Amino acid sequence: MPRRLLRHRRLTPVLAAAALLIGALVAAPANAAPQTPSAGAAVDLYAAELSPDHVKLLNRFGLDREDVRFSTSAEKGSVHVEAVMSAAQAAALNRQGLGLTVKKLGGKDARQRAKAAAAPKVFRPYSGPGNIREELLNVAAANASIAKAVDIGKSVKGQPITAVRLTKDVNSTRQHGRPVVVYQAAQHAREWITPEMVRRLLHHYVDGYGKNAEITKIVDTTELWFVPVVNVDGYDLTFQDGFRLWRKNVRDNDGDGQITGQDGVDLNRNFPYRWGYDNEGSSSLRTSQTYRGTAPGSEPETQAQIGLYKKVRPAYLVNYHSAAELLLHGVGWQALTRSPDDAIHDALLGDIDHPAVPGYTPELGAQLYTTNGDTDGQADNVYGALSITPEMATCESAARSDPDDEWEPGDCASGFEFPDDETLIQKEFQKNIPFAFSVAKSARTPDEPVSAVGRTAPDFETDAFTTSYGTSQEVASVIRRSLRHKELRYRINGGRERGADVREWQGGERFGDENDTYYAEYRGKIRQRPGDKVEVWFTGQKGRKRVESKHFTYTVRDQQKADVLIIADEDYTGVNPTYPPGTNKPRYAQQYADLVKAARHKPLVWDIDKDGVPHDLGVLKHFDAVVWYLGDNRLTQDAADDPIKTYLGDQPDSQVADRAKDLLLSVRSYLNEGGKLLHTGETAGYYGPVSRLNGGGIYYGLKGHPERPCVVTSNFRDDCELLSDDFFQYYLGAYDRQRVGAPTAFTGTQAPFDDVTSKLQGPASNPLNEAGGFQVTSTVLPKADFPQFTSWKAGDYTGAAAPTEPVEGQWYVAGPHQDGLYRRLTRTIDLSSVTAAQAPALQAQLSYSTETGFDNIILEAHTAGAEDWTTLPEKNGLSKTTVPEQCEQGYLLDMHPFLGHYLTRGNPCGNTGSSGQWNAITGNSNGWVPVAYDLSAYAGKKVEVSISYVSDPGSGGTGLFIDDTKVTTSGGQPDAEGFETGLGAWTVQGAPAGSPGNGAEYTRSQAQIDSVSSVATRDTVLLGFGIEQAADQRTLMIRALRHLID
Repeated sequence: MPRRLLRHRRLTPVLAAAALLIGALVAAPANAAPQTPSAGAAVDLYAAELSPDHVKLLNRFGLDREDVRFSTSAEKGSVHVEAVMSAAQAAALNRQGLGLTVKKLGGKDARQRAKAAAAPKVFRPYSGPGNIREELLNVAAANASIAKAVDIGKSVKGQPITAVRLTKDVNSTRQHGRPVVVYQAAQHAREWITPEMVRRLLHHYVDGYGKNAEITKIVDTTELWFVPVVNVDGYDLTFQDGFRLWRKNVRDNDGDGQITGQDGVDLNRNFPYRWGYDNEGSSSLRTSQTYRGTAPGSEPETQAQIGLYKKVRPAYLVNYHSAAELLLHGVGWQALTRSPDDAIHDALLGDIDHPAVPGYTPELGAQLYTTNGDTDGQADNVYGALSITPEMATCESAARSDPDDEWEPGDCASGFEFPDDETLIQKEFQKNIPFAFSVAKSARTPDEPVSAVGRTAPDFETDAFTTSYGTSQEVASVIRRSLRHKELRYRINGGRERGADVREWQGGERFGDENDTYYAEYRGKIRQRPGDKVEVWFTGQKGRKRVESKHFTYTVRDQQKADVLIIADEDYTGVNPTYPPGTNKPRYAQQYADLVKAARHKPLVWDIDKDGVPHDLGVLKHFDAVVWYLGDNRLTQDAADDPIKTYLGDQPDSQVADRAKDLLLSVRSYLNEGGKLLHTGETAGYYGPVSRLNGGGIYYGLKGHPERPCVVTSNFRDDCELLSDDFFQYYLGAYDRQRVGAPTAFTGTQAPFDDVTSKLQGPASNPLNEAGGFQVTSTVLPKADFPQFTSWKAGDYTGAAAPTEPVEGQWYVAGPHQDGLYRRLTRTIDLSSVTAAQAPALQAQLSYSTETGFDNIILEAHTAGAEDWTTLPEKNGLSKTTVPEQCEQGYLLDMHPFLGHYLTRGNPCGNTGSSGQWNAITGNSNGWVPVAYDLSAYAGKKVEVSISYVSDPGSGGTGLFIDDTKVTTSGGQPDAEGFETGLGAWTVQGAPAGSPGNGAEYTRSQAQIDSVSSVATRDTVLLGFGIEQAADQRTLMIRALRHLID
C-alpha cells in the first residue's frame, strides 16, 4: 500500500510557517492591479568569451543553469558563454569584468527580432479571444460527458488558471473515485513548447475517445487533469515586446507599478517543501531568475497548484519544462541522492540508451542542478505523487531534427525559443506521447508501472556489502510497500536459515525519509561473531506468491574494541602521484594509529587500496568516529582518468575513479546517521581546474555511462557525471577552496584548536606546497538563516596566504579584473644618493590570474619629469618580451594608445615602442609570488614607477593583487610598504590619456575571502593539510577527537 503521508514527523519551522501562510493567503484576493511592462527592463540573451575564473563567478551568481550554455571559443583558453538574464544582472557581472553583451542574430537583439518577425503562427497567448484559455473552455463544452473546465485558482493579476478535468461521466463521477494523473506546463513563462505539449495531449485524448481502445480505456478508468499554463500572467507577458525570455511570474516585487528585472518569483522554487534550504537551489535575490519569493507558498499560482494536488492526490504528476531533453525525477535539493521511489522511475523512464522519450536522458533531479522549494518535492512528499519533470527539446535540437526543412541551429538565439513551426512542434509532441500514455496506464498500479521501454520495477533493491564488524549488524533493502510479511532472512556459516523482523527506516539527520510513497527502506538486525560468514536476503508475500531479493554475503571482522576507524586513502595503486614499484601498503597508517592511541582511543585501519570502499552500515556505523586521511594522495585516479579530453584541450586533475565518489557518498551517509569525521589532507576538497567551468565539482565518468572516461564535447556542466563540491560545502563547512601554497605554521583560532600552534613543513617525501585554504560556509550562508550549515573557522595559516587574501599583514591592494582597464599603482623613488653598484631594486609580492597573453602586468618606469617611458623586466624571469595576443590586429593599441611607448603597430606587432621596450607578466601565478625589478639604470635620479594592469576588451581572470612592496639596495631596505595603515608613498592613478577610463580602480583592502586552514562543525573537523605534515601532530589529533566524541 502507498505510504500514509500524514505521518510526517519533522515539520520544520519553515514548513510550519508555510502551512499558516498558505492558509492565510488562500482566502486573500490576488493582486489584480495591472502592472505595466517596463521598456528595456526585460531579460535578454547575453554572450561573452569567458576565462575559467569568470565562468566560476557566473556559476556562483545564481542564474538557473538552464539559462547558461557553453560552447567553444575563438579565444584560446576561453569558453563562449550565452546566458539569459536581465540588464541589471548583466551590469552586475560586468562590474566584475565579464564583458557580457546582448547577443544579436542578423544584427538584432531579442526585442528587435520579435518586432521584425511575423506574428506567431502556432504559439498563442493564454488569454484573449482565440487563445489557449478560450480553447480549453470550448473543448470542455464540446465534450461535456468526459471533459470539464475547472479554474484551480487565480494568478497575481487575478486571471483564472484554467484546467480541464477529463474522465468518463465527468459530471457525475465523485472526486477520488479514480486514480489521477496531472499534466501541467508553463510554470516558466518562456517555455512555449510546453503548453503545446499539454494542449495537444488533451486533444489527443478527446479526439481518440470512443475511437481508440487504448485511449478510451484510460479515460474510462482514470482521471486526467490538463493544466497547459500555470504561469498565465508571465506566459502572456512573453508575447509582449521585449519579454520573450521572461521566466518568472509577474509579482511586482518593488511595488513600482512596472515589470522590471527586479520583479517576478520563480514558481518552481516557491513551494514550502525545502523552501530556501540553501542559496544554490534557489535565490533570495529578487533579480535572480530563481528568486524563491518572500515566503514559502507566497504566490497565488503556487497556492493554486497546492490546492489542486491536495484535492485530487495525483498518482502521477508530469510537470513539463524546457529546454534540456531530460526526464528528471527524485531528490532535487541534494546531489547524488537516490530515494526509494526511484525504483519506479527507473522502470518507467529507462536509461540514456533506452529512454522513455527518444533523445531524452533520465536522471535524478539534482543531476541537472540542485533545486529547493520545487514542485516535485512538494507533490511527492506532501501529497504522495510520483512526479516527473520532462525537460523538452531545445531550439537547436528541434532545428537539427529535419535536415530538409528551413530551420538551422544557427537560427536559434536561445535554446528556449522553439521554432514556430507546426511540423517541428507536432514532431516533438508525438515523440512524447508514448511516455505520456505510459504514465496514465500506470496510474491504477503506480508501483507496477507500465513502461514505454518495457521495464518492470523490482520488489527489492538490497544494500549489499562484503565486510562487517561488531556483534550486531544492521542490513537494509528498499522494498515495495505493498508486499506483505516482509522479513529479513539469513544464514551464518552455511547453517540453517533464520529470520528476523524488519522495520521501516525513519531517515537520518538530513536525508532518507522522503520520496518513499510506494517503496521504503526497511532494516533488520543480525547477531554475529568475528569470523562469521553471513548470507543475507529479504522476502515478502506478493499476492499468493512468496518473493525474495538477491542474496549477498559478508564476512565479519574482529573490531578489536576499536572506536575510531582510520581510513587510509593514500591511493598507492593510483597514478596521482604514481608510487614507487612494489608499494603495497599505506605509508602513514601506523603513524595515524599511534596518534589516535595518544588521544586515548582505540584505532583500526581501513586500507582503501586493499579493502575497497567501506560501507556506511557494514563498516563505518560501527565506529564512534572516522579519521579520513589522504597522505601523499593528490586525487584518486587510475590511468584512464587523467587527463580528460575537452574542446579546450586535455585537462588534468579533472576526473576521479569511482572509488573516490563511492567513498565520499559512504562517508556522507555515515554523517547523516550521527557519525563524526576528521578529514585531513593537503588536497582535501580539491576538485581540479575544470571545477571553475562545471559549476563546482570533479567528474567521475561520461554522462549516462560513468564506467567510460569523461569527454567534454560541448558542455562542461552536462557532458559528464559530476561529483559536486556540495559535500564539502554543506557537511564539512568549506564553501570554497583556494590553494595557499607552502605555509610555515598552523594557528588555532576557535574550538577545537583554540590556542594551538604548530609548525608545518611535511615529510621529505611530501613537503607541504599546495595546502588548502577554505572559505567557511557560514560566512556565505549565515548561521541565523541557515542553521543546518553552522560552521566556523578553527585555524589559520602563517607564512603563506591564499591568492585573494593579504600575504603580509591584514591589508593589500586589490585589483579585480574588468575589461578595458589600464590601472596604475604609482610612486616616485628617490635614488639621488644611490649608485648603480648598490643595486637598487623594487620588490613586491603579487598574486594574479590574467587571461594569458591578452591581459598583462607591466612595471612602467620613467625618469621623474622625463618622457623616457619603458617597462622593466622582472629579475626572476616571470616577465617576457612577447607582445600581447592579437597585438597585430590593433584593437589593443586603439583602446590604450599609451602602450605605443612600448609596442609598435604592424603585422607582426613590435615589442619596442616610441620610448621603451615591452616586458610583461601574464597568466596565473597560482598564489603569491615574489617579484623584483632592477632600478640601477636610474641611480642618481628620481624614478617614477607604476605597477600596472592592462586588460583588453575581452574576458579575463581574477585580476591582480599587490602586497609587501619594498625598495632595496645592497646596503639595506630604504623603505617598505605593506599597506597596513595606508598606501604610503604609493598613489592610485587613473588610466593614461586615450584609454577609456577604469570602471574601478585599485583599492586598499582587507581579504576579499578569508581562506582558513581548518573548518569545524558540530560533527566534523577539516584540515587543509595532512596531520603528518604538522610538527605537533599529537595535539591536533587529541583536540579533534575530543571535539568529536569525548
